[in-house]
Formats: sequence, structure tokens, C-alpha cells
Amino acid sequence: MELHQVDHAEFPEKGFTVVRGAFHQKELEPLRRRLEEVMADLPGYEARVAEAHRAAEEAHPMAGAPDATAHLVEQQRRLPELPETAVGPRHLRRHNRVYPRRREPADPVLMRQDAEAARAGDPWRTFDGQVHSLADFFAEFREPAAHPIVGDILSRVLAPNVVLWADHIFAKGAYNNEPPYHGANRYHQDGFFQFDRRTVTCWIAFEAVTEDNGPFHYIPLSAGYGQFDFDDLGPDGLGVELLDQEEVVTLEPGDMAVHDRWSLHATGANLTGSARRGWALHYTDAEARFGEFARPVADATKWHAVTEAGHHVRYGRFSGNLTWRLVCGTQPANGVNMPTSS
Repeated sequence: MELHQVDHAEFPEKGFTVVRGAFHQKELEPLRRRLEEVMADLPGYEARVAEAHRAAEEAHPMAGAPDATAHLVEQQRRLPELPETAVGPRHLRRHNRVYPRRREPADPVLMRQDAEAARAGDPWRTFDGQVHSLADFFAEFREPAAHPIVGDILSRVLAPNVVLWADHIFAKGAYNNEPPYHGANRYHQDGFFQFDRRTVTCWIAFEAVTEDNGPFHYIPLSAGYGQFDFDDLGPDGLGVELLDQEEVVTLEPGDMAVHDRWSLHATGANLTGSARRGWALHYTDAEARFGEFARPVADATKWHAVTEAGHHVRYGRFSGNLTWRLVCGTQPANGVNMPTSS
């Protein structure tokens, strides 16, 4: 479904919605316990994921494939060297990135105490990063990814037939002040240019998301902006007239924020002494094609393949989860789960 066809009170206009109480605390507890086990040996888990990906990449090489993200990586590397300027009273800008202004400066004493706590056995206190593909390896994550509440909202805001193609945990450590955005995350669109149909992200809060620990900032689609290259907002970035229309969203544990791939969104810094974690799940229309359809390329599918084993390879690198699971509706005879090469 295109956005104008979506049967939902606010999603077509805003590009996001919040499902309050999507998950009960008792439903989240098994996920939290499993996540603690993973975090206890995160290098081992990451090696397990990487080995599974490497085997698929070696079996399906794409000699000569370009690096589609090299320009973004280079921009990110240079950002800390570039000047930071104010965009109105609540936002800052570096080059083509705009992000929420940290409300108060980082306290080096608190951050040092935080690092000591992490060394004493609480790695989440200083972890600003992601844990990938949990739905591939653990039933505790796999089953909630297709929860009836999730399937219901996706059938109304995305498509009748939907697959989960990637999932990961996002974490903001206590008092985080990570460069180049001082612990915030810049405004961006998820984009997901590898699909010719819409995608939707569901973000489930493991802890309360407050105005102090990294709330969501959304600019409604009705503000009238276009499509960007992920987080390259152009030479002028975002102006005050757009930023003044942002909505700040807070969540209780178990609430679910849902947004379209073209929704501009950001998050603030964590100013508290506790970690803030959420589980992001990315879904697409099961009838979508897997290629590079939102960018001008000569052959949209040349460097993309769905193998006979159901693995997705993009520019010679593994893409998304090991298994792209159907979560609602039926699997069509074509689309992202259908092999395009052997």
C-alpha cells in the first residue's frame, strides 16, 4: 500500500504512530534475560553472526561490486573535524547533519563513575551501540517479532503481506556523550533503498523513554519535505521552519513507536545514570523486490541476489537477517523471499 492508501487515523499524515502498551512487562522479561546472556559474551555472539554472514558471502561472491556506503562512511569520519553551528534554540548542525541539542553539558565525574560501574559488571552503562539479528538466533525474540499486535498494525500501515527483514537492539549508555552528536542521534530517514516498496520500523521500548534519556524527535510528513540519502540532508540541512514542527515522543516500557521509511526522526542524548534500550524491527511488503530502486542506477538488481537458501546478498555483503520471516498475510509467488540466483 502507498501511504495515501493506508487505513489509519494519523499514519498517512504524520508518518509515525505510537502503540501504547503493545507488550506487557511479563512478555518483555524473557527478552531482557536473553539479552543479558548475549551481552555477557557480546564478542562471541558477534563472531557467531559474522561467521554465518561470511559463509553466505563466500558462496555468492559479487566481484567488482561497488561500495554503496563508502561516501557515508567518509562523511561520518570527517564530521568531528567540521564546525558545529546552532539551528534555532534546540538543534545543532555539522555540515549536512542536524541533531537535537544536548540540554546540559556532559559531567566528566559522572562519566568516570559510569565507566567504573561498567567494569564492575554492568556493560550497558557505557554501551552506545547495536546488537544485531536476535530474531535469527533466539525464540524469545523471534516469536514477539510476529506478535498479533505487531501483525495488526503492520497490516494497516504497511501491507497485507509483511516480512521481517532485520532486527537489532539500540542502546544509549548512561550520561552518553558520543561524538559527533554529543550522545544524540541525527535526523535521518531510514530510506532502505534496497526495496521498491515501503518499509516500516517498529521500535519497542525495554525501559521508559523519557525527555531526559533519549526521546524520539519526529518531523511529520505533512511538514512537506522530500526524500534524502539516509542522513545527507543537503547543503542547507533542515531549517528552523521544519524543526519547529517536530514532535517529541516518550514511551513507557512495552510501548511501540512505528514509523515509515521516509519519516524524518532523531533521538536525544541520555542525561541519566541508567541505560536506555529499545528493540528495532524492520519490516517490508512481502511483494517488494530486492534491488536498488530509490537511487539512479543502471541495473537495479545487478548487485543484489536472493539465494536458494533464502539469504540476501547486497553489493557482495550479507543483508539483513539470515531469515526474512513472514509475519502476517501470505507469502506471494514473487518478492523479497524468492531466489533470484543460486
